[in-house]
Amino acid sequence: MKVHLTTFNAKYIHTSMALRWLYVVNKDRFDLSFSEYTIKESVSVVADNILEGGYDVVGISVSIWNVKQSRELAKILKEQNPDIIIITGGPEVSYEPQFFINNWDVDYVVSGEGEFVLGQLLDALQKGNNLNIDSVSSKYNISYKTAQADITELIKFPSPYRLEFDNNERRNRITYFETSRGCPYSCQYCLSSLEKGVRYFPGEYIVENLKYLIDSDVKQIKFLDRTFNLNKKHTMTVFDFLIENHRPGLNCQFEIYADLLNDETIEYLNSKVPKNYFRFEIGIQSTHEPTNVAVKRNQNFSLLSSNIEKIMKGDVIDLHLDLIAGLPFETFDRFRKSFNDVFRLRAKEVQLGFLKLLRGTNLRRDALIYGYKFYNEAPYEIISGNDISEVELERIRDVEEALDKFWNSGRFASTMNFLFEGPYFDKYFDFFDEMGHYYKVKNLPRMGYQLEDLFNYLDQFLKSKGIDACDFLREDYYSNFKIRPTGYWSDDISKAERKKLLYTIGQDKDFLSKHNLTRKIIEKQTAINPLKDGGYLLTIFFGNKKQELVYF
Repeated sequence: MKVHLTTFNAKYIHTSMALRWLYVVNKDRFDLSFSEYTIKESVSVVADNILEGGYDVVGISVSIWNVKQSRELAKILKEQNPDIIIITGGPEVSYEPQFFINNWDVDYVVSGEGEFVLGQLLDALQKGNNLNIDSVSSKYNISYKTAQADITELIKFPSPYRLEFDNNERRNRITYFETSRGCPYSCQYCLSSLEKGVRYFPGEYIVENLKYLIDSDVKQIKFLDRTFNLNKKHTMTVFDFLIENHRPGLNCQFEIYADLLNDETIEYLNSKVPKNYFRFEIGIQSTHEPTNVAVKRNQNFSLLSSNIEKIMKGDVIDLHLDLIAGLPFETFDRFRKSFNDVFRLRAKEVQLGFLKLLRGTNLRRDALIYGYKFYNEAPYEIISGNDISEVELERIRDVEEALDKFWNSGRFASTMNFLFEGPYFDKYFDFFDEMGHYYKVKNLPRMGYQLEDLFNYLDQFLKSKGIDACDFLREDYYSNFKIRPTGYWSDDISKAERKKLLYTIGQDKDFLSKHNLTRKIIEKQTAINPLKDGGYLLTIFFGNKKQELVYF
């Protein structure tokens, strides 16, 4: 019996930890292989590739981002080969198995952590035994038990982090790493809340595999733990090891609960972690206490924000803060406050997401209580609710787009600091809201634009508000380049005039001699902009360094 496991990742740089675990646990007992694709690839081509393998059983790992592709793949496989056995697993199918058995062209659904359950199912299929297995659903039996794999047994198998299959591409992709499974919290919108208890991999197993990865050419390790810093001893074991074995060019990402940090840990991190080595993702979601109570999210925002500020003062760890729009009891105006509360911390990235009513979550079950209307197709985003309208959510989506373009991109650091320390001080949401509205009214392109176009749009918007940020915009624009750009952020002089001026300056021997420049540097490495009070600002590009000179 030939078995093949597959999935669609959101991007090529992503990898599936689930497939690797399923493979290493079961490869010695079955004729088993696996492959990964991306959601942008043709599903029919993927189906052809799999059918050419002549497999008897195909397992598909289904997550919220690949629901459409997974369903289509199962359908095509069954149409082309009705005898093929299709098994689905993954977070999307685990909690409503009957829906997928009834509505998809699949034979079995495995709920929960399937490493050992898959082996039981394949063994039964191979031997023709009774298929009444816990955590396995079929049209003859629906099981609502979600499996939890025994970690002490998992670690007896070959490491999923050392597959020869990954050696050639490891440096080009994200390596996902588990040090624990499960979540201690009960956030009603999250599937992790349905898993009870937290289980840890042994410290020795963790450091041995991390050492292997650090010694390889991997560039990014993303830890999958839901709350990485839940257990201080466990957390410090990993932090200590990573710091002691730091390798330039490697970045490690963690999801942490900032409330659980203390001054001792923060001081340790700020003093020991090399810059750009760690990145913390911190889910705040809302600062409205009635909202947090409704979704059973325990959070002390005062402590959390204080800890974030202390981390940021260390200036070594990048922070990514999350917000969710559309949670219960959070109106548009109250969300504005949550946004301002969080943005005030000035983290490198602020992710503005929208509530999704995931299959199996308690909030989806209680959708009618909160008046939620939501899309039936993944990712199940809400359309409206008792506390927020469809129009208001669309407005926040415009805010999200402006936020990503002008803050999270990191391209406008000087301009943003000028705005948020001046005209838009403490009115962070208003800026992105007004910028999003400006985009819509002016019908500006959301895609297919050049970098200088973004600077032009922002400049035009600010001038419409009576704000002159030209100096900051110019500084930001040129900071995006190591060599003189071919475009210009502002059309303040024509290309012909600019070329003529550079030629003139290149002939000025006194000026060149005074500043130790050459005509070639002026003509090839220098950008020029007129100054308000006369003369020109020359920006000279020397790789990572830039020199500014005034020429009259």
